Amino acid sequence: MALLKRSITWDSDHSRVKVLKCLFENSAPLNFEKFLENIPHEVLLMLLDEITSKDRISLSCTSKAIRLVLRPYVFSSAKCPWEELLDVDHWSVDSTILNLIESLRISTSCSKNEWTYPFHELFTCSTNRGLDNLSSLQLQSSGSTSFFKYCNVGTNLRRLVINTTKEKSLFSLNHVRPFVNLETLEVSNFQIDDFEDEPDLCPYLKDLKLTNCTWEYPFMIENFGRHKIVTLSLHYSNSFIISERFRVFLLKPGFTRLESLEITNTERNLKLTISLEIMKLIQAIPTLRILKLKGNIYNETLNNFTKVDFDNCMKYLALDNVKVFYSSFFTEEQES
Repeated sequence: MALLKRSITWDSDHSRVKVLKCLFENSAPLNFEKFLENIPHEVLLMLLDEITSKDRISLSCTSKAIRLVLRPYVFSSAKCPWEELLDVDHWSVDSTILNLIESLRISTSCSKNEWTYPFHELFTCSTNRGLDNLSSLQLQSSGSTSFFKYCNVGTNLRRLVINTTKEKSLFSLNHVRPFVNLETLEVSNFQIDDFEDEPDLCPYLKDLKLTNCTWEYPFMIENFGRHKIVTLSLHYSNSFIISERFRVFLLKPGFTRLESLEITNTERNLKLTISLEIMKLIQAIPTLRILKLKGNIYNETLNNFTKVDFDNCMKYLALDNVKVFYSSFFTEEQES
């Protein structure tokens, strides 16, 4: 309960009042443990995103009450090398902890293990070692992703993040066909092999992020799912972003459900100049609502416009019901 205390003095003739002190006291002081218990889940997630994993662990060790609240957030993401993943005894821990793991990152790469390990078992209820809520896998591949083709169906995998350590390694959506409920796909440093856009190939895929991935004719990026993809992020630090194949996509994008498009160029020596009118790109994607152009990307119209309005603290432009976030609206930290 909040109490307001005032110290009051009167003039000798009682004509005026002087308030000498005003003190606000709270008989129920703020309790951080209670705060964590009562804060909405979405808000707590935003706060925890501002600190590192190590800080989360340190915070959870400060008291039993805080540990109970933060336990699901601390154990939601786990990482291990191949040696620990293959060690069955290593996973003989409290089943309630295993049940909290939602995302697994394999921190080492090994070609032999990639080709022999039954990945589908991690994402099948009857064989997942108690990892009932595991739905995300992050993997560093030593080469092509074709080893996924030999997995059985794994229905629980919703998000796959994969990069490669070997140049010109191939990735194809056909490789991950066994993961029938895949929704989010992040692929880095691969050459995209040609495949056709099939309705029953990863039918729920809607979020796609490609980082330094290349492709060649006749493949088109729309083959990932022209009627499926809702958000698309393309991040580059190499010359492919100014290649003919990339410009073909910019000139004639063929996605029919795309709502958010982000293009990032972090190579300072290679400027992507969008010479076409920005409205043509927007009009070619009627469903588009957000367009982000980050890094070393130049459009004369937007550049001239934002030079003036950046001083007015504008964060985006509104063009034909599309929010356009241009390079000059981002700090270097936000662009990285």
